[in-house]
Amino acid sequence: MIVYYDESILTYIASIRKYFGLTSSYPANEDLSNLLNEKKPGKIFLMLIDAMGSNLIERKLPEDSFLRKNMTYVTTTVFPSTTTAATTAIRNGKAPNENAWLGWCQYLKEAGDIIVPLRSCSYYEDKIYPGDIMNQYVPVRATEDELNQIGIPARNLYPSFREDGCEDFDEMCNRLIRFSNDEDFRYIYAYWDKYDSYMHKHGPSSKICDAYLSFLNNEIENLAENLAEDTMLIVTADHGQVDTGRVYNLCGSPFDVYFAIRPSIEPRAMTFFIKEGMIEEFARKFKETFEKDYVLLTHKQVLETHLFGDHENHPRFEEFVGDFLAIAKSDLVLDYSEKQKNFKGKFGGMHAGMCEDELMIPVITYMK
Repeated sequence: MIVYYDESILTYIASIRKYFGLTSSYPANEDLSNLLNEKKPGKIFLMLIDAMGSNLIERKLPEDSFLRKNMTYVTTTVFPSTTTAATTAIRNGKAPNENAWLGWCQYLKEAGDIIVPLRSCSYYEDKIYPGDIMNQYVPVRATEDELNQIGIPARNLYPSFREDGCEDFDEMCNRLIRFSNDEDFRYIYAYWDKYDSYMHKHGPSSKICDAYLSFLNNEIENLAENLAEDTMLIVTADHGQVDTGRVYNLCGSPFDVYFAIRPSIEPRAMTFFIKEGMIEEFARKFKETFEKDYVLLTHKQVLETHLFGDHENHPRFEEFVGDFLAIAKSDLVLDYSEKQKNFKGKFGGMHAGMCEDELMIPVITYMK
């Protein structure tokens, strides 16, 4: 599949931003804009359930379930189909190439390290960085911040890994009900991560994940019924997930000799920085080994195909792309782990590739 950014998640964010008087360089989604103009909500609560792809909802929940019957439309996420790239795009309405927040781990030259942007820690080492190191050097500005600046009260809400976060999903829903009925916030971005965590561990086809999705459906229905009449609830996701089969650990493999820096971004959208003079040899051997499972693009091809977005690139975008980008097209996962050199099993669920289950997400709307 290919992401067309003028038809992606960025269009429903454009609808929300334009409804509140903010600008967007992307076209607004006609369906959502018409709904907003018809209902004229005083408050919009955008709830993002990590990894709750539309295919999973349609496959796992009955037709009369709350999430299915209120699904306004289905769209694509950004590339790569992963939390760092997608949630950043959703929060500020710009594509990954415009933000330069591309994946779970990126090489940041100021740290001389491959860091986890959303956690401010080293990916391969046991190191914590003070403050928000990625935002310090590659800043992004959220819609909530823009709204507050023009006098429209807005905030975000996260699980307990963030300050003032929620211990469980029930607490998040109860706080949103209170914000709707008793507070002045006109826009809230609420993010929940546990569904993604369960699928990474057990796989999206597991009964445990099916049960949790059913739980989320029931909790969100109760949330919707208890919101004030002027509040529109929009439920969406950042990506879906696929069950994985095989794992190939690049650490200690014949490919390890080529790497100038350890691989980064994502296992299913992996960036390689190759030692000088070894680029052609690496490309030939990689294609011979993984031709059925991964598409290998050169740095130039990544730029020409506009995979990460087709608007103007962030000044630092190219430095994060590396010499090659490998994109998964099967159930194989590339890994680089010194701790699991002899790992012979398989991961649970994964994402960041170009499969339909990874890319397609729902836009679910409800207002009394």
